[in-house]
Amino acid sequence: MQLRQLQHLIALAEQGSFGRAAEAVHLSQPALSRSIEKLEEDLQARLVDRAYGQVRFTAAGELVLARAAELMADAEQVRRDVLLLQGLSTGSLQVGLGPFAAGMLGRPALSLMTQRYPQLAVRIEVADPNSLCDRLHRRQLDLFVADTRDLKKQPGLQMKRLPNVSVSFFVRPEHPLLALGEVTLDQAMDYPVASPNLPLGVNAHFDKQVKRSDRPVFNIVCDDLGTLRHLALTASAVILAPDTAGLNHGTESLLRLPIKRLTRMQTHYSIVMLANRTLSPAALAFTGLVHDMMDPASAPVASVEEEGRSRAAGAAPASSAAGD
Repeated sequence: MQLRQLQHLIALAEQGSFGRAAEAVHLSQPALSRSIEKLEEDLQARLVDRAYGQVRFTAAGELVLARAAELMADAEQVRRDVLLLQGLSTGSLQVGLGPFAAGMLGRPALSLMTQRYPQLAVRIEVADPNSLCDRLHRRQLDLFVADTRDLKKQPGLQMKRLPNVSVSFFVRPEHPLLALGEVTLDQAMDYPVASPNLPLGVNAHFDKQVKRSDRPVFNIVCDDLGTLRHLALTASAVILAPDTAGLNHGTESLLRLPIKRLTRMQTHYSIVMLANRTLSPAALAFTGLVHDMMDPASAPVASVEEEGRSRAAGAAPASSAAGD
């Protein structure tokens, strides 16, 4: 039994004859008759009495006709619901973010999604990449955004690299190190040095840049951007962070601290999805939005403060970078 056969039955009831019904559904009369006969064969019941050139529905025909009207109405509602979903007037989105990605990317991305699609139901989860990966496999997330260097060997994942964002060390405007110009990482370690949790390879890269062995390069590790910024402003900490809108806000802005041999640090973020899984319209819209936000070509060249306010992204270095 097919919907088009039910549609033909409804047309027959509305038009009162096979000829007029065939014309209404743009079929030849023999084709319409075959369609009704096939429906009767499938249901193993006579639906229409054709005696004396009149169309009269049997009891079974009246029953099927009533249900056919309901089924056609349901099918039309499904069509309308899909159109609404494609237009994001309805639907849901479950997104995971690495802790530092949440600070860099979560707030502006969520704000833009809410402004563009106010009826969309959105749930954001913040966790480490391995936990997010587990939730993705259990279909509790549509996708997540994180530093993916430690996830490359995970099976069943599809990763879409995001554009790189510059990563730098930052300090408060009056920090004594700024007066020295370009400094070494060993000199920076005279002060607290803070970062988010970094991939193992990135930590090893930084360790190779220093001669000191009295303490770790990063003696403070925190995934909350607001806390890192507070440490830089109040405790003279040197912090590692991407140049994003989440870093500089309000009246107090942080300044880049040039570090010798560490001049081309970049993020290494990816959108992570299950392989061979079709994303929902909401998830597709989110991935496009995140990519545009992190694309350097989408923002004009500006000062540190202007650049930070015009872009939003995640965190992690390329030659060495911050990450989740």
